[in-house]
Amino acid sequence: MQKFSDVSFVPTSLALAISSALLFTIPLTSYAEDELADTYEVITVVAHRQARQQSEVTGTVTVIDEHRMQRELALDVADLIRYEPGIDIDQGSTRFGHGGFTIRGIGGNRSSIVIDNVPVGDGFSVGNFSDTGRGLSELGLISRVEVLRGPASTLYGSKALGGVVAFSMLDIDDVIRSGDFGGFVNVSGQSDRDRYRATAATAWQQGDYGFLIAGAHQRANEPNLPSSPDVQDQLDQKQDAILLRFAKETDRARLRISFDSQEEKRESDILALLGQGRFAMTTLMTGDDTRDQWRFVIDQYFQNVAGIDRGNWRIWRQMTNTRQDTYEERRAAPVPISIERDFEFQQKAWGVGSDLENDLQLGGFKQRLGYGFELIKTQVADRRDGLQTNLMNGSTTTIILGEQFPLRDFPNSDVTELGVYVHDEIQLWSAGPTLSPGLRYEYYKLNSTADDLYTSAFPNTEVTDLSESRWLPKLGLLWPLQENLDWFVQYAEGFRAPPFSDVNIGLYMPMMNLVAIPNPDLKSEKGRTIETGLRWQNADSQLEVVFFRNHYRDFIETRAALGFDPARGMLVFQSQNRDRVCIEGAEMRARQSLGNFFEVRVAAEITRGYEQGASSEENHHLSEVAPARATVELAWLPNMHWESRLFVQASRGQRDLVDASGAALFSAPGYTTVDWVSQWLPNETWSVTFGVFNLTDKTYWRQSGSRLRPANDPYLPLWVEPGRSVGASVTMRF
Repeated sequence: MQKFSDVSFVPTSLALAISSALLFTIPLTSYAEDELADTYEVITVVAHRQARQQSEVTGTVTVIDEHRMQRELALDVADLIRYEPGIDIDQGSTRFGHGGFTIRGIGGNRSSIVIDNVPVGDGFSVGNFSDTGRGLSELGLISRVEVLRGPASTLYGSKALGGVVAFSMLDIDDVIRSGDFGGFVNVSGQSDRDRYRATAATAWQQGDYGFLIAGAHQRANEPNLPSSPDVQDQLDQKQDAILLRFAKETDRARLRISFDSQEEKRESDILALLGQGRFAMTTLMTGDDTRDQWRFVIDQYFQNVAGIDRGNWRIWRQMTNTRQDTYEERRAAPVPISIERDFEFQQKAWGVGSDLENDLQLGGFKQRLGYGFELIKTQVADRRDGLQTNLMNGSTTTIILGEQFPLRDFPNSDVTELGVYVHDEIQLWSAGPTLSPGLRYEYYKLNSTADDLYTSAFPNTEVTDLSESRWLPKLGLLWPLQENLDWFVQYAEGFRAPPFSDVNIGLYMPMMNLVAIPNPDLKSEKGRTIETGLRWQNADSQLEVVFFRNHYRDFIETRAALGFDPARGMLVFQSQNRDRVCIEGAEMRARQSLGNFFEVRVAAEITRGYEQGASSEENHHLSEVAPARATVELAWLPNMHWESRLFVQASRGQRDLVDASGAALFSAPGYTTVDWVSQWLPNETWSVTFGVFNLTDKTYWRQSGSRLRPANDPYLPLWVEPGRSVGASVTMRF
């Protein structure tokens, strides 16, 4: 077994590349005006579940506030992280859209997404006609996003193996700028997918009481590609969201009662697949997909209550319903038929939790002790139905490709998650280093119930229940080397229990000679990370350099191909544990004031990931890990009313990739793109933003949208990024 001490922390070529990059970020003498200095301390909550200055965090956190979302014209989550190396969006098909976030090469359901401290449910997909996604939030109702990179299971449990993305929804203080009443209206649009978004919010404050109501509506179509392919899928997407929030504030506490709801509808005309592969005889295919999600939350933030210096508690209920209907006609078949497929997926969850903190002086050491718990119970169920109609005589059947409908892909499942944690920050001496140990006990239990609908489809399948528990340690050290220079290092462990869909999944298609079988012997995924970095800043400059190495064991590969089983006469798929996966790399972020109202920002990453074989020659590169990327942002800030920014993004080509069978996968070539965005703030009421994206009309693929596709995939032209586009946003506050 390979240990941390057996290998160099970062490959030599990686270290040399980062060192070269640093030569261009050595602080220069600045003649910028004082108003250009970015001297304020960014406050973050995600790293400790309590407010901290970013310089106090032993780890890497990205904070994206409302102002940045507006100035970069972020209409959806893909726009949100477009200039953030190390973070990607799991891209679904043209029909299903975005999935979750990939952080340092770890994505899917392995990165936790929380909205106002409430975790978003896992995504689920099966076959070509069902993919729930993660229900990512409507950004029009979001005031702030924080991204914590690397395993964060000590504070966020088993779903945070890769990291955490924390959304904060609009609050009353975000809407009321002065007095006891306020609001805003925003209209934004971009031509890359002919999309637009309208948002409105208003809030009242009367004494200790406050109320907020906000809503957003968004429409979008299929991407406008730089070179139009012969055939392109058509899409009509509509999304509506609403937020209601009541608050009562006293000297020591703030109680909130919140309700938010989101509905997304996607109508698609799938044209590109027609006449190809298994759809060779298909002449028409359309999709009608709906996702409804609502959440009810009661939470309270308080200080100096019952011997607790500061803390919060919350109780919540969340419901998600996904329905995806597919209609297909095969008029080129010897016997023309139509097929209707219906997929339903439902998640019901409730939870309760608390995060508390005390300032202590123990043993001569100044300490901040954080502690808390979280209990979540989730019910998950799915149902697939189908009807095949003979277009010649009108006869119907519920047997399609050998599957007898209706059926369930997994038994009804109840999941219980309980976590209890403690985390301390111990200042070893005045103005000296801070030691941050942490420990969490995590308990996970899966109960499955096989009803008639499941057992009729899989009568010989034994349903598996499981329970897992882990102690998850964390240890960090933050050392202020000089007044403006800090060094940090941390070690953390994470784990992810086997999901219900991998333990008990069932899929049986005899006419296609394939079957997916459950795996009751799946082990929990385990992760270990070590991360170290330097942070330096003054009034005119900032620099952060981070090196990390993540080891994962028993990584779960969902529905891996096991090969042909002669006894069954079918190709067998089953979720399997990979032995060892390693992801290592370095990140760099820098800001330098250049004088004459200019400043430059640089963000870069170099990451590599591979599944470890018996020797280095047998290591397989991971397609989930993006190639080296960098973003250079040149900003012109002449006064408080105008700003203009030029973004240059560069990515090297993806390494040669192969799938489990050794077949070549598409490796996206390198690219360089240029965006230009400007913002005008004529007064306190109006804000206008305008941007031109992909100025050179470059044809390129992002790794997150093209991975796992065969090298000779005829649909690759459909996965390129949009060509040159323009966007604009206008906000009026009152």
